[in-house]
Amino acid sequence: MIKLAAFDLDNTLAPLGEPISGRDLALLSLLESRGCRVAICSGKPTYYLCGLMRQAGLKEPVLVGENGAVIQFGVSLPPRRYYVTPHSQEADAGIVFLKAEILRALPGMWFQPNEVMLTPFPENEHEFDIIESILEKNCGRLRDVEVYRHIDSFDIVPRGITKASGLEQLSGLLGISPNCMAAVGDGVNDYPMFEYAGLSIGVHPADPARSDLHVETVTEALEILLS
Repeated sequence: MIKLAAFDLDNTLAPLGEPISGRDLALLSLLESRGCRVAICSGKPTYYLCGLMRQAGLKEPVLVGENGAVIQFGVSLPPRRYYVTPHSQEADAGIVFLKAEILRALPGMWFQPNEVMLTPFPENEHEFDIIESILEKNCGRLRDVEVYRHIDSFDIVPRGITKASGLEQLSGLLGISPNCMAAVGDGVNDYPMFEYAGLSIGVHPADPARSDLHVETVTEALEILLS
């Protein structure tokens, strides 16, 4: 029996930058009412997820932000329960250095306001290439970080922090084993939680082989979890 379902947000629960549909919110509420905890596991910070989920009507949502770096229970601020995943000082130093290097090359770069990881948003392919070059040039100084490239940004995270590590922490906090967890997502940063959870569902994934099941929409994934 699935006791916790973890959903990626962008291009899984909702199109990039858009709200979750009313139909899918109703299915999430139904899933919760049947005894399954609902977690949003995203590269976005928890305060962003908190704002998004305030209107969802869920009683006990779990927000896993910054690719597993931060966990918040509920949508109230300040949160009742809030955890930051331990990571190395070397990772923090590498992220500070990298932000300075990116700003030196691209002074107008906008960064997502995170607590742990670094998320620059390049405006065009040329800026993507510049950041790729900085990462490659300084790989020796960045051994303690991992990089995920997305369609609109980079996520630069302390090594060892993944959506899987977020689910592992939830496993201990909630007493739910990985075999009783489902992970639903679409992108490369979702693959670690696909490997950790007992059931993985890819929503229109680039690599269907990475998940146990693959569907075209999150509605189909929710219907599978409710069946």
